[in-house]
Amino acid sequence: MIAWAGLNLFAFTHGVWLNAATTLAAAVPPVAIFAGVQLWAGGRRTQYFAAKSRSLALFQAPAVQEWLARDPNFLSKPVRQDAAVVFIDLSGFTALSERTDPDALRDLLKAFHALIDKAAVDCGGMVTGFLGDGAMLLFGLPHAMPDDAARALKCSIDLHRGVERWIASLPPAIGGQLGFKIGAHFGPIVASRLGESHQHITATGDTVNVASRLMEVAAQNDARLALTDTLLDAADFHGTPNGVLTGPLLTQVRGRSGVVTVWFWRDRHRPSQATAKAEMID
Repeated sequence: MIAWAGLNLFAFTHGVWLNAATTLAAAVPPVAIFAGVQLWAGGRRTQYFAAKSRSLALFQAPAVQEWLARDPNFLSKPVRQDAAVVFIDLSGFTALSERTDPDALRDLLKAFHALIDKAAVDCGGMVTGFLGDGAMLLFGLPHAMPDDAARALKCSIDLHRGVERWIASLPPAIGGQLGFKIGAHFGPIVASRLGESHQHITATGDTVNVASRLMEVAAQNDARLALTDTLLDAADFHGTPNGVLTGPLLTQVRGRSGVVTVWFWRDRHRPSQATAKAEMID
């Protein structure tokens, strides 16, 4: 249409009159069809990218998803920074899996993972990976924040209370076989991407190792949540309602030569099974 209009203008300036109306009218249907196809294709592309975004959200924390969208090279090179690391693990799950239907086990893990994911998202953390009946949570990505330790501490306490209520709500034959342990630490980590065609974001370093070993320390001291004084200091912790902090315990963790100062957090009032079921229903 533009070319034909240009040709008419050129002819008109040279004293030649052309009938433009017929040609322009004939061009309207294909132009309308072309515009319609473009709108349809644009809508399909929008749906495609929206579906990709939803799929990415299933595997990455919201903040990391947004950061990756802005910077596809995020953590393509390792970054050293301070962060808080939380580990949680179910006790007794392996023994339970020997005599429980696989579908029932899947539903059990699905509920457990959903509980962890919600606690992490609510506190602004990310689950770097589910390790079967356990998980690793990281507070400090996509970038370090002043309240990383405080949010990790809150998440640890929320997990303690939430998992305790969840286990108490299970049938006695299942809930009676399960326990849990949590370890949380704060310090320097190296955040990076691992893998080639299928990459995942993770953290490595002594801080990660200590947080993982703290679960053993908790179990050895008849506790469910072990915290280092480093985390408590960074979080400026001054106690929580209905919570009891005991310690300190100077101890070594497996595979590490140094001594770690550990505190144990306990709920002042552990929920009964009936109360937990009522809370879960509410």
